[in-house]
This record gives sequence, structure tokens and C-alpha cells, in this order.
Amino acid sequence: MKKKIAYILYQIGMISGRSNGVRSQAMTSCDILNEYGNECILINGWGNYDWKSFDAIHIYGYDVAIYTFVKFLSEKNPNIYLSPIIDSTKPFNVYKWATYNGFEKLRLYSNNYSLRKALRIVKGVLARSEHEGRYYKESFGMNSEKVFNVPLSYGIENPSNIDEVLQNKEEFCFHLSSLYQERKNVLRLVLAAKKYGFKLVLAGSTGNEDDFLKIRQTIGDSENITVLGYISDEELKELYARAKVFALPSISEGVGIVAMDAAVYGCNIAITNIEGPKEYYPHYKTVAILDPYSIDSIGENIVKLLKEKNDKILYEHMLRNFSRDRVYSFLKNIYD
Repeated sequence: MKKKIAYILYQIGMISGRSNGVRSQAMTSCDILNEYGNECILINGWGNYDWKSFDAIHIYGYDVAIYTFVKFLSEKNPNIYLSPIIDSTKPFNVYKWATYNGFEKLRLYSNNYSLRKALRIVKGVLARSEHEGRYYKESFGMNSEKVFNVPLSYGIENPSNIDEVLQNKEEFCFHLSSLYQERKNVLRLVLAAKKYGFKLVLAGSTGNEDDFLKIRQTIGDSENITVLGYISDEELKELYARAKVFALPSISEGVGIVAMDAAVYGCNIAITNIEGPKEYYPHYKTVAILDPYSIDSIGENIVKLLKEKNDKILYEHMLRNFSRDRVYSFLKNIYD
């Protein structure tokens, strides 16, 4: 049965625009719902809506105002779901203390205190991994029946001929991210490339000159490291197709869709040992779990994968488990 669903983005997501990962995840899910005949509406803050007309209201992201927002919205329509997006690596019991950091009578709220109170009102919360789901259950005290694990889908169209792609792989490691962000760990990746001598291609935003200065200085005159900066979608597909290895050594990461996209193009994957992202990858010889704080772990695992033959197993795993059709089946069951 066709559903009418409202998608709402938290305030910071609107400020940062298209580069915001929460915004991107919300738009992908909304697109999937519409592809399968539903009416998913991206809510405009200046619009006028009949809130009672929606079968579900789904909020992406959160900030200190989330409790007040959900409280008043629930008076119009109680069918509210949240995707807070928690990328923490803190122990669950330590994170739990932050959820009590507030005092309602004095109107003193923190982000996590406000989220704890909001989670008592909503119909359910969506987690992208079992690891994230444990935060809602163990740190925020949510009932397990209200926590839904819904994986993300890869964000790229799979190649028409994967066998041809695999035959034309080139021996280099590719990395795509907001290169200047410390959590992406590009500096250690560069140091690993310099120490172990493998060819590294970096793409993505470099921020302003000061943001990228330390990385640029570290690269120096290294001939094995190339910085492309911003690239088009077509250029990105070409790099995924050519690269033998894709590395994501982040020190903070929720899932890492760029690595999933690379896997769809047959890349061997060197992925951080953070619990959330590594859940998406089985123990295949074309996958290496690395310690993001160790330059040697990054370098040794990338070198190992550059020597490993690329095959279809990881590609098939992605299509089988993280396709848009698969994600829709999860969303449909929740909203029903």
C-alpha cells in the first residue's frame, strides 16, 4: 500500500548543504521510497503541511532542540521515527552519562539529554549498524523492539560489465573524502604511502589552503601521491573502475558509503577497524581491517591488497545485501 511520508532534516544539515552526510542519507532513502511508488516529501521549513495526513514522519539528525520539536510535532502526528546518526567510538556506558547531562526544570539541555527525552516519544529509531543500535539500547535505554537496524545502500549504479572492470584494474590505492577533515585520517594514509611506496590517488574537497596545508607539506615532492581535489561523477566512476584498492582509514565513521561504492566496482577494500563500517564487510581475502592509528597497519594492509587479485565476491555481496531494493524492504516493514 502506498505511503505518504515526511522527511525532516535537522538544522545543521541545512546549513552545510550537499556536503552533509546526514542530508545525503535522508535524500537517498526518500528517493528509494519514491522509486517504489510511495510519496516521500522533503519538508521545507517555509512550507505549510497537514501533518495528520502523513503515515509517518521521519527526522534525520538531531541537536539540542530535538526534544521540544518532537514533543510538539507528536501532538499533530504521533507516527514519528528518528535517525539520529551516532558515529561515536566511546564505550556505551561512558556515552550513557552524556545522556543525563541536563535539567529540564531549569531548561538546561544538552544534545544527548534532549535526544534521550525525544526517544521516549517516537515510534522508533533507525540505526545503520548493530553497533549504532547498541547506543540507543544501552546508552539511551530504548526498548529493543523500537530499535530498527536498517543498513545503508551503496550510492552508485553498479557497472554493466563487472568482468571487464576487473580485467582492467591498475595497481594503485584510491581514497575519496573531505580530505582536510581530521577524522578521515588522510595524513596517516599519506605517511603510509610514503613509507611503503605504493601509488596513492586522493580525491575530494581540500577545504581552504590552511585546512590542507599540513597534508600538502607532508606529501611534498612524492611522485607516488596524486591529489585530484574535486572530481565529477563520471571521473569518480572511472577511478573506481581503475583502482585496485580503495582505502578508508577513518578514525570516526558511521558506515563509509564511498567504500561500498568502490566495492561495487570491484575494488579490494582496506577499511578502518571501527565497529560500524566493518560490519558491512565479511571476512574475504579482498577485505583488510586496519588500525587507523597505525601507519604500519595502514601501509601493510594496502600493500597486501594490491597484491591480491580482484574478484566478484565482494561486488556480489554488496548487490545481495545493500541494494536499494533490500533497503526498501526494511523501510517498508517499519512504516507499515
